[in-house]
Amino acid sequence: MINQLEKLASNEKLSHAYLFEGTLRDDIKQQALDFAVRILCDDAQCESRIRSHNFADFYWLESEEQTIKKEMIEDVLHRMNQKPVEGDYKVYVIVDFDKVTVQGENSILKFLEEPPPNTIALLLTTKAGDILPTIHSRCQHIVIHSENHYDQMLKAGIHPDLAATLAALSFSSEEAEEWLEDKEFEELRSALLKWVELMQKDSQMGLIQLVELLQTANEREHQLLMFDMLQLYFQDMIYIKIERQNQLSYPEHEIKTKQLSERLSLQTLTHWIDTTQQAKQKLLQYVSPMLVMEQVAIEMAKG
Repeated sequence: MINQLEKLASNEKLSHAYLFEGTLRDDIKQQALDFAVRILCDDAQCESRIRSHNFADFYWLESEEQTIKKEMIEDVLHRMNQKPVEGDYKVYVIVDFDKVTVQGENSILKFLEEPPPNTIALLLTTKAGDILPTIHSRCQHIVIHSENHYDQMLKAGIHPDLAATLAALSFSSEEAEEWLEDKEFEELRSALLKWVELMQKDSQMGLIQLVELLQTANEREHQLLMFDMLQLYFQDMIYIKIERQNQLSYPEHEIKTKQLSERLSLQTLTHWIDTTQQAKQKLLQYVSPMLVMEQVAIEMAKG
C-alpha cells in the first residue's frame, strides 16, 4: 500500500486526506511517518528532521489524554492554514483520531471540505468505527495489515469467527484462550447476538428477554464485556454500510447484520454506539445493570 502511495506522490496525484486504519498502533504510525517522508523529502537530512518531528511543514499530534479536544485540533488547523515554507506540501498527522471529541471532528470536517492547497491530512486510528461517517467519506482509506491478534489467535487454533470478535476487543491470544476455556465467552456472545436480532424483530419481546440475557451476563466483568460486544455489533452495521466488510467483528452474521442495518441510518447507528458507551459508564458507576440495559433497549426500539 505504501508503495502505491509513493507512486501517487511521484505523480503528484495525492488526495487531501487519508484515513490510516489497522489493528496495531505502532505499525500504523510507522507507515504514516514513512508516507509523510515520501511526500515532503528528497534527501536524508530532510528525512531525519521529519522523523524527529523538527520540520516546519510537518505537524504530528499525539496525546496521552483520554480525548483530543477541539482546541488541540484548532491549533493544528491554524498551523496548516499557513503556506508551506520548506517545500511544496504541508502534512499533518493526528494519531488516535478516534479520540477526537465530536466538537473537534466538526472543526476538522469543515477543514476537510475546503482544505488549503497542497495540505495533506493523515488521520490514524485502530477504531475506525468510532469516527464520524462524514469524516470517512472525505478521506481515502488506507488499511494497514499486520500480523495482529487475530492472526495469532488463528495460529493458536481459535475458530476464525470467535477470533474476529476477540481481536476486535483487543484481547491477546493468551487472554482469548483463558476466556474460551470454560465457554463463558461463547455463551455470552451467542446470547447477545440472539438478543440483538430479537430487538430488531420485536422490541417488546427484546425487553422481556433482557432478564434472560442478564442471567448469562450475571457478573460485572461479563456485563462490561457485553456492552463492548454490543458496540462492536453496531460498528459492524456501519462497516457494512460503508463497505468495509473485511473488518467485521461477527463475520458469520454478515448477511443477517446487513438485513438488519438496511433500514437504519448511519446517524442512528452512531447514536446507538454513543448510547452503549454512556451505558457502560453508568455500569462503572454501579447503576443497576437491568436499568442500564433497559435504557439501551428503549433507544434501540426507537429505531
